[in-house]
Amino acid sequence: LVAHRGDLQSALMARTAERPEFELVTGARVGSVASGPNGITATVEIAGTTIETEASLLVGADGVWSSVREKLARTEADFVRSRFSGELAWRATVAADSLAGQAFGMIGAPDCVTAFLYPGFHMVAYPVSRGTAFNLAAFTRGERIAEGWSGHADPASLVSAMRGTAPALVRLASEAAPWTAWPIHTVEQRRWTTPEGVALIGDAAHAMTPFAAQGAAMAIEDAATLAGFVATSPADLSGALAAWEQARRPRVAQVARRGAVNRLAWHAAGPVAMARNLFLAMRSPEKLAADLDWLYG
Repeated sequence: LVAHRGDLQSALMARTAERPEFELVTGARVGSVASGPNGITATVEIAGTTIETEASLLVGADGVWSSVREKLARTEADFVRSRFSGELAWRATVAADSLAGQAFGMIGAPDCVTAFLYPGFHMVAYPVSRGTAFNLAAFTRGERIAEGWSGHADPASLVSAMRGTAPALVRLASEAAPWTAWPIHTVEQRRWTTPEGVALIGDAAHAMTPFAAQGAAMAIEDAATLAGFVATSPADLSGALAAWEQARRPRVAQVARRGAVNRLAWHAAGPVAMARNLFLAMRSPEKLAADLDWLYG
Protein backbone atom coordinates (compact mmCIF):
# COMPACT_ATOMS: atom_id res chain seq x y z
CA LEU A 1 0.00 0.00 0.00
CA VAL A 2 1.59 3.25 -1.11
CA ALA A 3 0.56 6.90 -1.14
CA HIS A 4 1.89 10.16 -2.54
CA ARG A 5 3.21 12.23 0.35
CA GLY A 6 1.32 15.24 -0.97
CA ASP A 7 -1.94 13.30 -0.75
CA LEU A 8 -1.13 12.18 2.79
CA GLN A 9 -0.26 15.74 3.78
CA SER A 10 -3.54 17.04 2.32
CA ALA A 11 -5.51 14.47 4.33
CA LEU A 12 -3.70 15.45 7.53
CA MET A 13 -4.21 19.16 6.80
CA ALA A 14 -7.93 18.64 6.26
CA ARG A 15 -8.21 16.79 9.59
CA THR A 16 -6.22 19.49 11.39
CA ALA A 17 -8.55 22.18 10.06
CA GLU A 18 -11.47 20.43 11.78
CA ARG A 19 -9.80 20.68 15.22
CA PRO A 20 -10.01 24.16 16.80
CA GLU A 21 -7.38 23.29 19.43
CA PHE A 22 -4.73 22.97 16.72
CA GLU A 23 -2.84 25.98 15.41
CA LEU A 24 -0.59 25.50 12.41
CA VAL A 25 1.97 28.23 11.66
CA THR A 26 4.13 27.76 8.57
CA GLY A 27 7.38 29.47 7.64
CA ALA A 28 8.60 29.49 11.26
CA ARG A 29 12.30 29.09 12.07
CA VAL A 30 13.48 27.96 15.51
CA GLY A 31 16.20 30.27 16.81
CA SER A 32 17.02 28.84 20.21
CA VAL A 33 15.89 26.11 22.60
CA ALA A 34 16.41 26.23 26.36
CA SER A 35 14.94 24.63 29.47
CA GLY A 36 13.15 26.95 31.84
CA PRO A 37 10.95 26.95 34.94
CA ASN A 38 7.85 26.16 32.88
CA GLY A 39 9.39 23.52 30.64
CA ILE A 40 10.95 24.43 27.31
CA THR A 41 11.45 27.98 26.06
CA ALA A 42 12.05 28.52 22.35
CA THR A 43 12.54 31.59 20.22
CA VAL A 44 10.88 31.40 16.83
CA GLU A 45 11.20 33.75 13.85
CA ILE A 46 8.03 34.21 11.84
CA ALA A 47 7.92 36.63 8.90
CA GLY A 48 10.85 38.61 10.27
CA THR A 49 9.46 38.84 13.81
CA THR A 50 11.01 36.88 16.66
CA ILE A 51 8.75 35.62 19.43
CA GLU A 52 9.43 33.63 22.56
CA THR A 53 7.15 30.76 23.50
CA GLU A 54 6.98 28.23 26.31
CA ALA A 55 5.61 24.70 26.50
CA SER A 56 5.99 21.58 28.59
CA LEU A 57 6.97 19.55 25.51
CA LEU A 58 8.85 20.42 22.32
CA VAL A 59 8.79 17.77 19.57
CA GLY A 60 11.50 18.09 16.95
CA ALA A 61 9.86 16.51 13.91
CA ASP A 62 11.97 18.49 11.46
CA GLY A 63 13.85 15.86 9.55
CA VAL A 64 17.40 14.72 9.02
CA TRP A 65 18.72 18.31 9.08
CA SER A 66 16.77 19.03 12.28
CA SER A 67 17.31 22.55 13.61
CA VAL A 68 16.04 21.42 17.01
CA ARG A 69 18.69 18.69 17.17
CA GLU A 70 21.32 21.17 16.00
CA LYS A 71 20.46 23.54 18.85
CA LEU A 72 20.76 20.70 21.37
CA ALA A 73 24.06 19.55 19.84
CA ARG A 74 25.64 22.93 20.65
CA THR A 75 25.38 22.29 24.37
CA GLU A 76 24.96 18.53 24.82
CA ALA A 77 27.40 15.91 23.52
CA ASP A 78 24.69 13.24 23.15
CA PHE A 79 23.19 15.05 20.16
CA VAL A 80 25.00 14.69 16.84
CA ARG A 81 24.85 15.87 13.26
CA SER A 82 23.77 13.75 10.31
CA ARG A 83 26.25 11.65 8.30
CA PHE A 84 26.35 11.23 4.53
CA SER A 85 25.80 7.55 3.67
CA GLY A 86 27.63 7.62 0.33
CA GLU A 87 24.36 6.99 -1.52
CA LEU A 88 22.28 9.23 -3.78
CA ALA A 89 18.57 8.87 -4.42
CA TRP A 90 17.38 9.94 -7.87
CA ARG A 91 13.70 10.79 -7.97
CA ALA A 92 11.16 11.56 -10.67
CA THR A 93 7.36 11.49 -10.86
CA VAL A 94 5.85 10.85 -14.28
CA ALA A 95 2.28 10.98 -15.51
CA ALA A 96 0.84 7.58 -16.41
CA ASP A 97 -0.14 8.81 -19.88
CA SER A 98 3.27 10.38 -20.64
CA LEU A 99 5.99 8.74 -22.72
CA ALA A 100 7.81 7.84 -19.51
CA GLY A 101 4.61 6.42 -18.01
CA GLN A 102 4.08 4.30 -21.09
CA ALA A 103 7.71 3.16 -20.95
CA PHE A 104 7.18 2.04 -17.37
CA GLY A 105 3.94 0.28 -18.28
CA MET A 106 5.86 -1.93 -20.70
CA ILE A 107 8.22 -3.32 -18.03
CA GLY A 108 6.57 -2.73 -14.66
CA ALA A 109 3.26 -3.33 -12.90
CA PRO A 110 0.85 -0.36 -12.81
CA ASP A 111 -0.95 -1.52 -9.64
CA CYS A 112 1.84 -2.46 -7.19
CA VAL A 113 5.45 -1.73 -6.26
CA THR A 114 8.08 -2.85 -8.77
CA ALA A 115 11.78 -3.16 -7.90
CA PHE A 116 14.41 -3.35 -10.63
CA LEU A 117 17.63 -4.92 -9.29
CA TYR A 118 21.14 -4.66 -10.69
CA PRO A 119 24.65 -4.77 -9.17
CA GLY A 120 25.36 -1.39 -7.61
CA PHE A 121 21.99 0.04 -8.65
CA HIS A 122 18.30 -0.44 -8.08
CA MET A 123 15.12 1.42 -8.86
CA VAL A 124 11.74 1.24 -7.18
CA ALA A 125 8.59 2.36 -9.03
CA TYR A 126 5.01 2.51 -7.87
CA PRO A 127 1.68 4.18 -8.69
CA VAL A 128 0.54 7.28 -6.79
CA SER A 129 -2.43 9.64 -6.94
CA ARG A 130 -4.96 6.94 -7.82
CA GLY A 131 -2.72 5.55 -10.54
CA THR A 132 -2.51 8.78 -12.54
CA ALA A 133 1.25 8.98 -11.95
CA PHE A 134 4.23 6.79 -11.13
CA ASN A 135 6.92 7.66 -8.63
CA LEU A 136 10.41 6.49 -9.60
CA ALA A 137 13.30 6.28 -7.14
CA ALA A 138 16.72 5.08 -8.26
CA PHE A 139 19.72 4.60 -5.97
CA THR A 140 23.44 4.76 -6.74
CA ARG A 141 26.70 5.46 -5.00
CA GLY A 142 27.66 9.10 -5.23
CA GLU A 143 29.50 12.10 -3.87
CA ARG A 144 28.23 14.38 -1.14
CA ILE A 145 26.33 17.14 -2.95
CA ALA A 146 24.46 19.28 -0.41
CA GLU A 147 23.41 19.77 3.19
CA GLY A 148 19.81 20.04 2.15
CA TRP A 149 16.78 18.17 0.93
CA SER A 150 17.91 17.97 -2.67
CA GLY A 151 20.76 19.17 -4.80
CA HIS A 152 22.27 19.22 -8.24
CA ALA A 153 24.31 16.17 -9.24
CA ASP A 154 25.71 15.07 -12.56
CA PRO A 155 23.23 12.57 -14.05
CA ALA A 156 26.22 10.84 -15.63
CA SER A 157 26.62 8.86 -12.41
CA LEU A 158 23.08 7.53 -12.81
CA VAL A 159 23.74 6.67 -16.46
CA SER A 160 26.99 4.97 -15.49
CA ALA A 161 25.34 2.89 -12.77
CA MET A 162 22.73 1.69 -15.27
CA ARG A 163 25.26 0.63 -17.89
CA GLY A 164 24.49 -2.96 -18.82
CA THR A 165 20.91 -2.96 -17.56
CA ALA A 166 17.95 -3.84 -19.76
CA PRO A 167 17.51 -1.39 -22.69
CA ALA A 168 13.87 -0.84 -21.74
CA LEU A 169 14.94 0.31 -18.28
CA VAL A 170 17.52 2.67 -19.76
CA ARG A 171 14.81 4.09 -21.99
CA LEU A 172 12.53 4.63 -18.99
CA ALA A 173 15.28 6.53 -17.16
CA SER A 174 15.86 8.69 -20.23
CA GLU A 175 12.16 9.47 -20.72
CA ALA A 176 11.70 10.30 -17.01
CA ALA A 177 14.40 13.01 -17.00
CA PRO A 178 15.12 15.46 -15.48
CA TRP A 179 15.85 13.63 -12.24
CA THR A 180 16.30 15.29 -8.86
CA ALA A 181 19.20 14.00 -6.76
CA TRP A 182 18.81 13.61 -3.00
CA PRO A 183 21.84 12.92 -0.78
CA ILE A 184 20.98 10.16 1.69
CA HIS A 185 22.07 11.12 5.19
CA THR A 186 21.67 9.01 8.30
CA VAL A 187 21.46 9.90 11.99
CA GLU A 188 22.64 7.58 14.77
CA GLN A 189 21.37 9.58 17.69
CA ARG A 190 22.54 8.57 21.16
CA ARG A 191 19.50 10.19 22.76
CA TRP A 192 16.09 11.10 21.38
CA THR A 193 14.74 12.89 24.47
CA THR A 194 15.79 15.19 27.30
CA PRO A 195 14.43 15.13 30.86
CA GLU A 196 13.46 18.78 30.46
CA GLY A 197 10.89 18.02 27.77
CA VAL A 198 12.38 17.75 24.26
CA ALA A 199 11.68 14.75 22.03
CA LEU A 200 13.10 14.10 18.57
CA ILE A 201 11.05 11.88 16.28
CA GLY A 202 11.37 10.52 12.76
CA ASP A 203 14.47 11.41 10.77
CA ALA A 204 15.47 14.01 13.37
CA ALA A 205 16.14 11.14 15.78
CA HIS A 206 17.02 8.15 13.61
CA ALA A 207 17.27 8.90 9.90
CA MET A 208 17.95 5.64 8.09
CA THR A 209 18.67 4.63 4.52
CA PRO A 210 15.44 4.23 2.52
CA PHE A 211 15.98 0.63 1.46
CA ALA A 212 13.12 -0.62 3.63
CA ALA A 213 10.97 2.39 2.59
CA GLN A 214 10.17 3.06 6.25
CA GLY A 215 11.43 6.57 7.02
CA ALA A 216 8.03 8.26 6.96
CA ALA A 217 6.36 5.20 8.46
CA MET A 218 8.70 5.24 11.45
CA ALA A 219 8.01 8.95 11.97
CA ILE A 220 4.25 8.29 12.00
CA GLU A 221 4.72 5.42 14.46
CA ASP A 222 6.92 7.66 16.62
CA ALA A 223 4.23 10.32 16.76
CA ALA A 224 1.43 7.90 17.59
CA THR A 225 3.37 6.07 20.31
CA LEU A 226 4.82 9.27 21.81
CA ALA A 227 1.31 10.70 22.12
CA GLY A 228 0.21 7.53 23.91
CA PHE A 229 3.05 7.58 26.44
CA VAL A 230 2.62 11.28 27.20
CA ALA A 231 -1.16 10.96 27.58
CA THR A 232 -0.77 7.98 29.91
CA SER A 233 1.65 9.79 32.28
CA PRO A 234 0.91 13.54 32.01
CA ALA A 235 2.19 14.19 35.54
CA ASP A 236 5.58 12.58 34.81
CA LEU A 237 6.63 13.91 31.42
CA SER A 238 10.31 13.12 31.92
CA GLY A 239 9.52 9.51 32.81
CA ALA A 240 7.09 9.19 29.91
CA LEU A 241 9.70 10.42 27.42
CA ALA A 242 12.35 8.04 28.75
CA ALA A 243 9.92 5.10 28.69
CA TRP A 244 8.82 5.93 25.14
CA GLU A 245 12.40 6.08 23.88
CA GLN A 246 13.28 2.76 25.53
CA ALA A 247 10.20 1.12 24.02
CA ARG A 248 10.76 2.46 20.51
CA ARG A 249 14.47 1.88 20.03
CA PRO A 250 14.37 -1.92 19.39
CA ARG A 251 11.78 -1.62 16.61
CA VAL A 252 13.54 1.27 14.88
CA ALA A 253 16.84 -0.63 15.06
CA GLN A 254 15.20 -3.74 13.57
CA VAL A 255 13.80 -1.70 10.67
CA ALA A 256 17.19 -0.12 10.02
CA ARG A 257 18.78 -3.58 9.90
CA ARG A 258 16.16 -4.73 7.39
CA GLY A 259 17.10 -1.79 5.18
CA ALA A 260 20.75 -2.82 5.29
CA VAL A 261 19.83 -6.38 4.32
CA ASN A 262 17.72 -5.09 1.42
CA ARG A 263 20.56 -2.97 0.10
CA LEU A 264 22.91 -5.94 0.15
CA ALA A 265 20.38 -8.19 -1.60
CA TRP A 266 19.25 -5.65 -4.19
CA HIS A 267 22.76 -4.61 -5.24
CA ALA A 268 24.15 -8.13 -5.23
CA ALA A 269 26.32 -9.51 -8.02
CA GLY A 270 27.71 -12.91 -9.02
CA PRO A 271 27.03 -15.88 -6.73
CA VAL A 272 25.24 -13.70 -4.16
CA ALA A 273 22.77 -12.52 -6.80
CA MET A 274 22.24 -16.10 -7.97
CA ALA A 275 21.51 -17.19 -4.40
CA ARG A 276 19.08 -14.28 -3.99
CA ASN A 277 17.23 -15.20 -7.17
CA LEU A 278 17.02 -18.85 -6.15
CA PHE A 279 15.68 -17.93 -2.71
CA LEU A 280 13.01 -15.64 -4.20
CA ALA A 281 12.01 -18.28 -6.75
CA MET A 282 11.59 -20.97 -4.10
CA ARG A 283 9.45 -18.88 -1.74
CA SER A 284 5.77 -18.36 -2.47
CA PRO A 285 4.44 -14.78 -2.53
CA GLU A 286 2.47 -15.57 0.61
CA LYS A 287 5.57 -16.71 2.50
CA LEU A 288 7.58 -13.71 1.32
CA ALA A 289 4.82 -11.43 2.58
CA ALA A 290 4.58 -13.31 5.89
CA ASP A 291 8.31 -12.71 6.43
CA LEU A 292 7.43 -9.03 6.81
CA ASP A 293 4.46 -9.38 9.12
CA TRP A 294 6.62 -8.04 11.95
CA LEU A 295 6.92 -4.81 9.95
CA TYR A 296 3.67 -4.33 8.07
CA GLY A 297 1.38 -6.32 10.35
